[in-house]
Amino acid sequence: MLSNYIITAWKVFLRRKFFTFINLFGISITLMVLVVTSTIADNYFYPAGPEKNVDNFRTINRLLVTNDEENLTSVGRLGYKFIKDNVFRLQTPELISINSGTRTRAIFHEGLKRELLIKKTDSNFWRILDFDFIQGRAYSIDEFEAGDKVAVINKRTQLALFADKSAIDQQINIENQVFTIIGVVENVPIVEATALADVWLPYTTNASTAYQQETTGDWVTLLYHSNPDIIKDVNTEFVNLLENDVQLDKSSGFSIAIAGAYSKLEQLSRELIADDKSHETHTGLVISLMIGLTVAFMLLPSINMINLNVSRMMERSSEIGVRRAFGATKLQLLMQFIVESILLTLVGGIIGILLSVFALYLIDVKGLIPHAHFSFNLRVLLIGLVLIFIFGLVSGVYPAYRMSRLHPIAALKGNN
Repeated sequence: MLSNYIITAWKVFLRRKFFTFINLFGISITLMVLVVTSTIADNYFYPAGPEKNVDNFRTINRLLVTNDEENLTSVGRLGYKFIKDNVFRLQTPELISINSGTRTRAIFHEGLKRELLIKKTDSNFWRILDFDFIQGRAYSIDEFEAGDKVAVINKRTQLALFADKSAIDQQINIENQVFTIIGVVENVPIVEATALADVWLPYTTNASTAYQQETTGDWVTLLYHSNPDIIKDVNTEFVNLLENDVQLDKSSGFSIAIAGAYSKLEQLSRELIADDKSHETHTGLVISLMIGLTVAFMLLPSINMINLNVSRMMERSSEIGVRRAFGATKLQLLMQFIVESILLTLVGGIIGILLSVFALYLIDVKGLIPHAHFSFNLRVLLIGLVLIFIFGLVSGVYPAYRMSRLHPIAALKGNN
């Protein structure tokens, strides 16, 4: 029976080429946009670069400090003193790392000047994030504590400065300091902002130590645990510390601190919705909004397809009347139309997936998202298959139900 449904559906598609083309176009373009978007989002939340162990760490990158009257407020990244006085008292993390925000700085080499992204870190930074080293190594804790002027660069910087030569033991001038390169790593995708830089330096090479007395400043903290289930609890401990035992410099006038140790999804949620004066992330609301937008995006073309399918099926009212007159049941007609819709959606879905592969290839080749590499994985493929199935049901069930209920005499007369 199923094979008869499929053969009939295929003949209908060939007979109604215009309707078939319009339906395939709507399905394939909609699915392509959804799959490409899902792939980029998947690459953001489940990175393939240095942040690939994203479930094992949380990031503190924003701090609000104020007083009891809330007439003195400062919002920004964390200050070094705040981190040492508060974050380092946490018991949950196995490792705590401090790194600066990424800044564009001038690098001089052999008379050439280049503007590159610089990040200053401690030695734990390299233990928490999983960089792929092409040459050399990261700086050790001894080198960090001694303030040795050593540097790690990415592949792009190596090619720009040294072409095909090895960068190891080469020297570069940054802010009037000469650094020796000891390691080269793969380029970091722009979506991995925590790890992103062209050059990484020990922050103990800073010319001044004034930053060590700042409550707010330019620092980001990573909290790591080898067990991802344990690190989930670190935000609860951190918020409890801030609410009950925060240590702030009294001379600054600040008495209240609000911050959180968040995952990538929680950080995104706070950037989109949350108030700096609250610890709430509203992650559930953001997920609901994402799902809602996806459903809405699918619903609009689905409604258009429903109208097209109803019009197409109405043209077949005489066929339906004849089949009903010869004993076809409502269920058989319903199944016929549903199979037609799902088969059409499946073909459109295959075209949409092929278009997605091509679109992702263009994004990759053109470098529209620098250093990011997109490819299908099982998660994205399953999303695509689910979307295809939903698309077929949404656009096919109602027209099929409506047509299957036509009275045989009314269908033969063309009345609907």
